Amino acid sequence: MRILPTLLLFPLLPLILLTAPARAADTTVRIAFGESLEPYINHDGQSGLEVDIIRAALSERGLFLKPLTVSQPRLGKALLQTDVDGVATVLPESYPKAAFSDVYIHYEDVAIVLADSHIRLDSIADLARYRVLAFPMARQYLGPEFAAMANANPRYAEAANQIDQNRLLYRGAIDVVVADRNIFAGMDQKLRQTYLESPALVKEYHLFVRIPYRIAFKNDRLRNEFNQGLQAIQRNGVYQKLTRRFRLQSESNSPMETQAPPR
Repeated sequence: MRILPTLLLFPLLPLILLTAPARAADTTVRIAFGESLEPYINHDGQSGLEVDIIRAALSERGLFLKPLTVSQPRLGKALLQTDVDGVATVLPESYPKAAFSDVYIHYEDVAIVLADSHIRLDSIADLARYRVLAFPMARQYLGPEFAAMANANPRYAEAANQIDQNRLLYRGAIDVVVADRNIFAGMDQKLRQTYLESPALVKEYHLFVRIPYRIAFKNDRLRNEFNQGLQAIQRNGVYQKLTRRFRLQSESNSPMETQAPPR
């Protein structure tokens, strides 16, 4: 190990102490996430599938993730904050001037009804006949046809807390839940483990396309670093290990009944 001569070291100490925090700051990437939506973002805001994918991708490039939790209504303006480097789980139209990453995750939104309800949904327009409770800001995410249905349906609402979707469906207070199937399953797990409530059997209708999400970065440099890290964890298997760890549902392994609309 090489050691600086003592006489040379002391004059350098102030410089070392000043530059060390700056270097640490340079390697810390502050990403804003919406409120907890397990399995993507856990209650602590520091873990979950999305958080862990982004952390792993940045780590490949020698960068460290600092997750910041922002309320869903404020997420659209989070990139304007000086202490935020990027915003997760966004669509390109949300931040037209941002540097967008490659797609790092998809959400799979479905219409969910009680299995014994005899409700049949062949199209988004069919939702207009029912009491629908969707996830926050669903009008903005699910396209113009869904937005038109929601605006014309007096019995349409959006849940501030998504566990209410599960509870109100099981109690018969609503007819249809619109939610990501993995978030809905996560809320079922919370009902069982935290509240000792028993979910009912449900049926899914796949009326929506899967939504590809990206990170909106403030600059091209961080965007490029993240993209390279994401490609690395997809090649080395880390990405696949994370999705298996969080047991994401797919149409082939879901414990729920599933039904796609006729084509």
